[in-house]
Amino acid sequence: MATLKIKSEQLEQLIAECLVESGISLEHASIVADVLAFADKRGVKSHGIMRLQHYIDRIQKGGINKDARITIEAVNDVIVKVDGDNGLGHAVAKIAMNEAISISKEKGIGVSIASNSSHSGALGYYADQAAREGVIGITFAQADALVAPYGARSAFLGANPLAVGIPHEDRPIVLDMSTSHVAFGKVMIEKERGNKIPMDWGLDEHGVPTDDPAKVKALQPMGGAKGYGLAILVDVLSGILSGGQFGKHIKPMYGDLKENRGLGQFFLAINPEFFVGQEYFLGMMKQFVEELHACEPAPGHTKVYVPGERSIENQMKAKVEGIEIEEDMYEFLTGKKRVNNNTACK
Repeated sequence: MATLKIKSEQLEQLIAECLVESGISLEHASIVADVLAFADKRGVKSHGIMRLQHYIDRIQKGGINKDARITIEAVNDVIVKVDGDNGLGHAVAKIAMNEAISISKEKGIGVSIASNSSHSGALGYYADQAAREGVIGITFAQADALVAPYGARSAFLGANPLAVGIPHEDRPIVLDMSTSHVAFGKVMIEKERGNKIPMDWGLDEHGVPTDDPAKVKALQPMGGAKGYGLAILVDVLSGILSGGQFGKHIKPMYGDLKENRGLGQFFLAINPEFFVGQEYFLGMMKQFVEELHACEPAPGHTKVYVPGERSIENQMKAKVEGIEIEEDMYEFLTGKKRVNNNTACK
């Protein structure tokens, strides 16, 4: 499929314009654009611009509230509840993490629980958001049932991602991972490209591992029983604790687009200043990363990376060369494809 490269600023502007056409406020549209571009710049294509059409479809059908009024309720000095009013999850998540960060700067720890939200994109964005403010950021997000519990043949749990951001100079350590072996978006990408997938990615309708992305009916948990256990933890913290649902009771992302999904998300910010002091913490992190880099690479590896480091390299490369997107998507963003197909962002 033909591709082209576009500067991040231009991509963000086109995404925001498209969402504003759909009735989204410029403030929320700009947040979504920033999150999607962040994912594509860092090479996380499964959570980048490829998701835009779905968001627009759900907005048009009413499953995402284009007029969402996000509200914040303080529970006590360190906990807030954020009601997303079933708006775009990216805006809900950024606001919720901002709340946790702000509290942690005053109290040492801040906790934010979001409810009535929707898909919020790459969680690494929000972990990075916290780390660049000098605090440790942790977030968990629930997802619809695409993953088979360890030992089961069909899906019950979500891919239930989590992310952690740790301050380190100007290059935060960011762990962004699904509790499934891979995100379903990666299976979708390989299906579109006509590629086979590794046998440990998914199960077919009989619960048997398959290398055909078109036959995948359930994802496999990351690390077997370990990923299964983490997925349960994510559903408890982001779903049940927010007053929401869990597992198969969560409304599917690609189900009825007229339905609000009512997703929950959990955010925790920890300020090192209150524990050991920022100077000591950052000094130890510098030493920690340097010693990890000094580890001798195993055969087949050229360097020992810390989490998120390769994503930062991709981001730096994209800043110089631009972000690679498919021509069809560019035509959609600029309006040409929408005009030819007699469709629009609104």
